[in-house]
Amino acid sequence: MMKLLGVIQDIGFDGRLIVRGTFAPGSHDRVLDNRSKPLGYVRRVFGPVDSPYIMVDPAVKSNLLAAVGKQVYVEEGGHYAKGKRRDRRN
Repeated sequence: MMKLLGVIQDIGFDGRLIVRGTFAPGSHDRVLDNRSKPLGYVRRVFGPVDSPYIMVDPAVKSNLLAAVGKQVYVEEGGHYAKGKRRDRRN
């Protein structure tokens, strides 16, 4: 299941995508395009709380200019849950 993250606004000087988000995603969440193709991972969230900016580390550094203006999504699900672990130290 995918949830709309926002629209890609710009490309940073270091090659990272800047997304104007509709909510603040979790750190290292996978970012997808409208065809469920992975674009990268959430690197950093900054800016105002109601519409934050999200910095995304792209999976592939080619053809980034074509991505500007496109809607991006994040995967929903608890794939970072700890689950049942025994004999582990924090």
